Amino acid sequence: MDDGMVRVELVGGPLDGETQEHALADLGPDTDAWGTHMVVDGPRCHPHDPAARAVYEPEDGGDPHRWTWRGWSP
Repeated sequence: MDDGMVRVELVGGPLDGETQEHALADLGPDTDAWGTHMVVDGPRCHPHDPAARAVYEPEDGGDPHRWTWRGWSP
């Protein structure tokens, strides 16, 4: 994106099909290191630990704008 923002698609897990925008300055230039750990609120949160974070990262060698769910992180 031209304004320094990067749009990514989330695949799998509790946020499947959603898109998010992240500042390129926060992600950094190395697309292999992109990804996020985020708290998911409401009925899609972890069933036993509402503070657990959903982990999303791009596939190795794949599209850096498509992040796949890797599971939950405490």
